[in-house]
Amino acid sequence: MARLTYVIPTMVAFFLCSAMAVDLRNLNDKTVPWYAQVIPPEPFQGFYGKIIQCMWKLDPICGKQVYTRIFNPSTSMNDYCCRNIATVGVTCNRYLGWALSLFEKFKRYAGLIDTRSKIIFIDCIKRKL
Repeated sequence: MARLTYVIPTMVAFFLCSAMAVDLRNLNDKTVPWYAQVIPPEPFQGFYGKIIQCMWKLDPICGKQVYTRIFNPSTSMNDYCCRNIATVGVTCNRYLGWALSLFEKFKRYAGLIDTRSKIIFIDCIKRKL
């Protein structure tokens, strides 16, 4: 059981990094948003499992666009990524934003992450691609 407790958060960190198109070969890169961050505990049992399922649906390029747009709303999402975000679905969109806001570094931005990830999702749905 101890291994599983370690493996699931590690997989989540891997998937978050890949979703944001971070080069995992350079783990000492201080520009990575979650550099030196401790992986937070699950808010409820099975949360990281749900996140992993969601991550399989999200194209890493689109994850990077979402992250960029959350913190720089003047950027835009391309049509491909809007279709991808719509395919990921509202629940996964919410969970992915929640997962990011669990990191200590991002806790103070939890409201911003939640609000902007909802706006991004709604904007993409409205495009009717």
